[in-house]
Amino acid sequence: MDNNVLQLFSGADVEGLTALISKMEQSPFDYLKLEGNGVKVVISKNGATEAEAAPVAAAAPVAAAAPVAAAAPVIAVEKAQPADAPPAEAPVAKAAIAEEPGVLIVKSPSYGMFYAQPAPGEPPYVEVGKPVAAGETIGLLEIMKTFNAIIAEAAGEVIAIHVKNEEVLEPGQPMISIRLK
Repeated sequence: MDNNVLQLFSGADVEGLTALISKMEQSPFDYLKLEGNGVKVVISKNGATEAEAAPVAAAAPVAAAAPVAAAAPVIAVEKAQPADAPPAEAPVAKAAIAEEPGVLIVKSPSYGMFYAQPAPGEPPYVEVGKPVAAGETIGLLEIMKTFNAIIAEAAGEVIAIHVKNEEVLEPGQPMISIRLK
């Protein structure tokens, strides 16, 4: 690998990584791994490794994080294997959502965390089987602590919700299917 690994990233990418490191230093999490477009970025602190990183249930938000010791995060960046090389681990494929006439599939406009309700403990914006009006908020997408309303483009009935509350989404990922009126 090249000695200057940051050449792999644009200025905006480096700023994003810097922001992630800052957020992670303030969070209770010890390990973060991001993969995509032939690059894998791993950020850890307190000597955490992937084997030690336990899955975290996102059932309830953390009210207040305990102060984190001033341990420097460890960052590892790897280029992914060439396309003709066998994958190190098989990726988990999500089931494809079939396009149907008369059904609007609302897709994520960008990366972010999906919220199905305005606040913890409140009812969700939409539910399967319930009507939705054009222009109605059907969820929130949090991007860098900014909440963006996801709006129904047309009226209809919610027939499927393809994502979970607090799930991290990718651009173009199907979120909600609405049978048009």
